[in-house]
This record gives sequence, structure tokens and C-alpha cells, in this order.
Amino acid sequence: MTKMVLNVWVLRYVGVVDVVNGRGTVELQRYSKEHPFAQLSGSDNIIAFTTERYAKQPLIVRGPGAGAEVTAGGVFCDILRLASYLGAPS
Repeated sequence: MTKMVLNVWVLRYVGVVDVVNGRGTVELQRYSKEHPFAQLSGSDNIIAFTTERYAKQPLIVRGPGAGAEVTAGGVFCDILRLASYLGAPS
């Protein structure tokens, strides 16, 4: 019997900040299931710092995110602030 090996990949939207070139991008990237970015669940957040000190192995910081309700509240607050800035009556 032949054993079939399946590559399991996940897609993640990832923001990249390039300090040296002053650029920021958001890209859809593919990660193997072993990569820390692939192991997120729910509203987890993760950031990888690649610096001179952490060039070979980036520093990974992971923790819980705010969740849907808190995020929606923050977005709504931003919309109200923008509306006020643009002259909407309060």
C-alpha cells in the first residue's frame, strides 16, 4: 500500500511593513500548516519581527485579539469621529 502525503496549506492576509524602504503592503500568502501564521484560530493576532538580531529566526508575538464586538465598536467610533470631523451635526 502506498502512503499518500498531502501538503496542507492555509491562506492568510498578511501586512508587511518594510521600514528600510518606507513601504507597507497587505498580501494574501500561503503558509504550511507548521508555520506559526497557519496556527491561528478565532480572533488571535500574531506579528513576526525580522530584524538584524532576529534575521534567521523572527521574533513571534501571539495573543488574543479584541474579538468581533470590540472591533465593530472601534470601527463605529472611527466612523462617528470622521463624520464629526467632516461637519455632521452632533
